[in-house]
Amino acid sequence: MLRADSALFAAIVRTQLAAGDDDYPLRIERLRYDARPYGTPSGYPEVFAGVQGIDPTLTFARAGESAMGELIDNRKEILQRTSVAFGAPVEYRQCAGVRVPPPPPPRKSAGAARSKPVDVHAGCPKSLEYYVTVGLPIRGQPEGLKNSRDTRGRRVALRGDVWTMLVDEHSMGPRGWSWSQYAWLFKRDRSGRFDLAATILIGVVE
Repeated sequence: MLRADSALFAAIVRTQLAAGDDDYPLRIERLRYDARPYGTPSGYPEVFAGVQGIDPTLTFARAGESAMGELIDNRKEILQRTSVAFGAPVEYRQCAGVRVPPPPPPRKSAGAARSKPVDVHAGCPKSLEYYVTVGLPIRGQPEGLKNSRDTRGRRVALRGDVWTMLVDEHSMGPRGWSWSQYAWLFKRDRSGRFDLAATILIGVVE
């Protein structure tokens, strides 16, 4: 688990840093990673978008307590070597999702002063920020993702030495926040290197 996690996590960071502006994964500025799997103290997903045919309690790996500290330290070392910022998410109060509409104006009573509309994005950051979490290694392509369309529209059914990682991307900016969950599928070649084979969008919340 430790060896696979370190290699796959490093491959995700390496791919993200080398990404361009055309296809997903896209290059991200002001990027910050959480070294904890799924970004949770338990190392297990507390929010799961859900894929038909997948039971997360059975499918998604969970590291034991004794291994979790070493696994997180390995991830921090990878982020330090690549000069990528890491840490827990920054909380912004009064920052709603990008698709949250402004509330209706309060009813005006006779003689009352006109009230100012509520800005649901008043507490959002002035420039766009990204916070990324990465799950634990999953051996193979989960059944619920087989023959799913990837982010390029292709059907994906991989064979060979395949591994899956859940990557959650949280964006926060002047217009609000959004959250996207992807499955990144890797194939390992004969030299042991993990190469990204496909990315599948699992869910979006805005």
